[in-house]
Amino acid sequence: MYLTREEEAIINGELGEQYSKALKVVVKVGEALGAEKLIKVSHAHISGISYYNIGDYGLNLMEDLAGSNVVFSTYTTANPYASVFTDFASAFFDYGVRNKQLRIIKALAKMGARAFTCVPYYVRRPVIDEHLAWAESNAVLYANSVIGARTNKEGGPLALMAAIVGRTYYWGMHRDDERRPDVLVNVITPLSIEEASTLGYLAGKVSANTIPYIRGLGKGLSEDMLRAFLSSFAVASSVPMVFIEGVTPGYKGAAGFVGTGSTRYSVSREELMNFIKKVRGDGRSEPTLYVIGCPHLSHEEVISIVNRFLTRCCRRGEEAKELWILTYKGLELGKDVVRRLAKLGVKVLFNVCPIVTKLKVIGVSRVVTDSVKALYYIPKVSGVKAYLMDREDILREFLGLVT
Repeated sequence: MYLTREEEAIINGELGEQYSKALKVVVKVGEALGAEKLIKVSHAHISGISYYNIGDYGLNLMEDLAGSNVVFSTYTTANPYASVFTDFASAFFDYGVRNKQLRIIKALAKMGARAFTCVPYYVRRPVIDEHLAWAESNAVLYANSVIGARTNKEGGPLALMAAIVGRTYYWGMHRDDERRPDVLVNVITPLSIEEASTLGYLAGKVSANTIPYIRGLGKGLSEDMLRAFLSSFAVASSVPMVFIEGVTPGYKGAAGFVGTGSTRYSVSREELMNFIKKVRGDGRSEPTLYVIGCPHLSHEEVISIVNRFLTRCCRRGEEAKELWILTYKGLELGKDVVRRLAKLGVKVLFNVCPIVTKLKVIGVSRVVTDSVKALYYIPKVSGVKAYLMDREDILREFLGLVT
């Protein structure tokens, strides 16, 4: 691989041992993939920072780096951390877990992490053709497919190394010749967030390893539906980009790659509804956590939801049911609003993700969510059952618990 003089100096330890090691990792991965050179990135995004994901080994790595005075060389954000600083029906997480999660957060912040969210494009929006090193799957798809920026789907540790040295390997989505669709997927236009999320998952299943050209979503698809589609697509597919007709920059030129003779798939409304029926939630009387915000909601979405609850005063009954609304720091609700919401069992949580949290230990029996991504991962990581419900239905059901 060709290296500049500056990069050779870093390899040789001019900035210190940790920077040398980090760049060597990036170079080795790039060489294994056949990359000809490195490129500078203007934004790195690190995934896998929940203590439940990385454990003591990950914690020790973060603290070793921070303790060696490593500072990120480019603008850096990180994924949400485990939801261990809140409670469910007055049940709290163990102090040891909370303390270790806090240490991970502090180490990343010391190195220069600016925010903890799965929607880094709302914290700092890239521009078209900007080179990134992002590790969060929904964000990677959004950057490539909606904005037209350039990033591979990096592993969390590799994105960490890229943040340290401000570089990644020139391969994959950074190259024009790799950004082209290989298969055409015709879909229906979704009518709700639940349908958009399900549609993304089903489209991902038929294009698990090939970049698709998606036709039929509709040019007027709302931002929340678009994000729901992409986040769930990433559950079933490993590809870092989709071409969405009417949305993705350059989609008109890309359409020529999926002409006559190309592989074609379709997702029908019947398939969509059959999937939804299998995973649909209901209002059973057991400790239930309702989750909205996978991926994190924009601040505007949060305010819209919160305003619907501020006309209510109290809960009905004593059932252990809560609604968690997930977003990122920067929205000030005010102590009075937070207190009023808490009386209703509604919590707006910042910078966290229940998907990477062992919810079972605080008494959650089931989760109801509007996200297929959350539906898929919560049973695997959190150890509880999960069910799908449209966002409007979740809000109506939960509003039925308050007066």
